Parts: sequence; C-alpha cells; structure tokens
Amino acid sequence: MRETHAQRAYDHLRSKMIAGDFQPGSRIRYGPVGKELGISATPVREAIGQLANEGFVQLVPQLGAIVREITQKELIELYEMREALEPYAAAKAAERITQRQLGEVRKQYETMFGIAEQVRKSSTKRASSRTVKPFEQADLAFHMLIIEATGNQTMVRTVGNSHVLAWIFSADRHSYDAQVMATTCNDHLRVLKALEKAQPDAARLAMAMHIRNGLEATLAAVVDEPDRWWEPSK
Repeated sequence: MRETHAQRAYDHLRSKMIAGDFQPGSRIRYGPVGKELGISATPVREAIGQLANEGFVQLVPQLGAIVREITQKELIELYEMREALEPYAAAKAAERITQRQLGEVRKQYETMFGIAEQVRKSSTKRASSRTVKPFEQADLAFHMLIIEATGNQTMVRTVGNSHVLAWIFSADRHSYDAQVMATTCNDHLRVLKALEKAQPDAARLAMAMHIRNGLEATLAAVVDEPDRWWEPSK
C-alpha cells in the first residue's frame, strides 16, 4: 500500500482482529474507523481492500466489509501448515536463540501460566473474556518469538500470516477452561525447556505435539456447539 494513512488503517484493523475486537461475520464500517484514526474513509477503504486480498474480510454488495468466516477444511489446512513449519522452526530456535530472546519467551509463558492458575482457582474453572484475551495474546507472542529466534525472515512472515488467520477465526469460539489452559501451558513449558537446554530434537517434538493438541481441542469443540463454528465448506 502506497499511502501512510492506508498502512496505519491496515495495521489498526489487523491488530483489532487479532485482539478479537471484530468477530467473524461482523461488519467493518469505513467512516467510524476513519474517524477513530483521524483520517478519511479513502485510506480505510484501501486498507480493507488489502485485508480482503489476504482473505481476512469479504466485500459484500450493499453491506461492505465483513470479517470472513472460515471453513473447517481451511482451519485444518492452517494447522497442517503450522505443523510443517513450526517444529522445524523450534529446532532452529534451539540452536540460535539468545538469552534475551529466551527471557522474552519465558515471560510469555509465565503470563499464560499466571492466567491459567487464576482460572484453576476460580469457582467456575472457566475463563472469561477478560482473561481469554491476554492468554491468547501471550500464546501468540510465545510462538512468534520462537519463529523470530530462527533469524529466518521469510519464515517469520509465512508463519505470522498463518497465526493471524488462526487467531482471527478462532476469536470467541474456543472454549477455555482450566484443563485446556493447563494443557496449553504444559505444552509450552516442554518447548521452553528444550530451548533452554539447546535441544533441537526435543524442541521439534514438543512443538509438533503442541500443534496437534491444539487442532484436536479446536475440532472437539465443534461437537459441543457445531452451529457456531463453520460456514459450509466450499
């Protein structure tokens, strides 16, 4: 995108999608977004066009931009892509990660663990929207920090796009309870320990198991609330 305002609008909208502020199926209005950023609707329209090209939104006649639903097949393909790339990245990170980067990865793990403990000690043992958001943000940061530790910028961009899609389309759909959060934290701890010990094979295996667990948990949730999850496969 050529214009600075368009890039600002793009970054703003993408960040809000990652944070779950725009749910799948919701409408994005050009005017209010422009007003929020202090810009006209034109760069917002350009930014939304870019998001449409990337598959994040649909442009619907008479309605405008709609945050796109995902099919079950697409989500499985995203996880397959992650399973092909991220275990390899974890192994490379185990060889190349710096102490500073390790500290950042551990910080994200500790954030997730702290939230999981709050949920475990709660009366319902289920996460609220107030706790889900920071948990997911730390989860995403944990993965992206490991990818960045490889030093491979092509991989950073490729896996980054995959993660963004997964987070947008899973927003407010995944059922987080104490057990799900504990499993996620345990998976992350195995990856973290392998990184700290500079064990590439252990890091690879731990990451592969974590991604498979994530897909299984996501697909299992369809059994509980099938109508909330998918648009028909195309």
